[in-house]
Amino acid sequence: MKLILNTKKNNHVSMDIATELEEAILSDQNSAAIAASLKEGASSKTYGIWLRFERYAPEFFKRAVAALRVKLATGGQDYFNVLMEPNWRKCFPHVLYPGRKSVYLFDAWSVHHEMISEFVQTHHLSHVFVSSSQAAVMLKDMSGSAAFSWVPEGVDSSKYRYSHYDEKNIDVLELGRKYDAYHEQIVIALEDDGRVHLYEKTKGKLIFPTGEDLIDGLARTKISICVPSNITHPDRAGDIETMTVRYLQSMVSKCLIVGHAPKEMVELFGYNPVVEIDMEKPAQQIREILENFTDYIPLIEKNYTETLAHHGWSNRWQQMHAIMQSSD
Repeated sequence: MKLILNTKKNNHVSMDIATELEEAILSDQNSAAIAASLKEGASSKTYGIWLRFERYAPEFFKRAVAALRVKLATGGQDYFNVLMEPNWRKCFPHVLYPGRKSVYLFDAWSVHHEMISEFVQTHHLSHVFVSSSQAAVMLKDMSGSAAFSWVPEGVDSSKYRYSHYDEKNIDVLELGRKYDAYHEQIVIALEDDGRVHLYEKTKGKLIFPTGEDLIDGLARTKISICVPSNITHPDRAGDIETMTVRYLQSMVSKCLIVGHAPKEMVELFGYNPVVEIDMEKPAQQIREILENFTDYIPLIEKNYTETLAHHGWSNRWQQMHAIMQSSD
């Protein structure tokens, strides 16, 4: 199998997540994964030509694709792509080569489902692993394809660290877009109490601009607020409630998670690893948790141990590898 690596240099923390999965794939000797890459510019040009071909000559495009599939029906390599979003440029030109093509797709939000379904059917992708259980079901139903499988996000715990509980000097951390209704209820209370509360004060300006900054910040955090995207980004996520890597990063950094646990996360862990927000008295709740923080250390330690044992990217790759082997 050839893993098509992300070659574009990008310090954004989201790309670090994709890199963690790629490293897990490449470290598995049984997968026979080989790094294979194409320069970003060449891939984009190929994709641009392909899009124009599809848009302005759709019938000819369909016949040409069908003929190409027949011609390349045998032989070839297996290719695997890790995509942060359905940006298909990275799949070109490898998606046109003979062999099986598979992808892991992080952000399979509802607004993209039609486009994802069309691409998968047009190019006969063998396996599409998505990070949301709901998205996997929706895409199967929409496309009628068995290619879609749910594989949750994971984490490489070796890349993270944690400070001793007595040395954690960030009381509350809200990463990314805030759950505004909740934030407005706690911000004044935490300020009045002199607590260290970090959140996005200017839209789009990251609290921790680099991966290393994020790792250091999480290590020093007591409470990490984690709420699924269907609450914080409803225009993008729609009704999809899914566990993101932020939950797992917080756990391996020994933060207490306050927020809301998606249903699929409770099923994965076998218990609710999150202290659910009490929207009737959010300020009182966050104050009580901070005042009695040591009472939550057993839960933090349980989450840490559980994540290390079952929710690493190596676990996720084993799951994907088993699914691909079962279809041989």
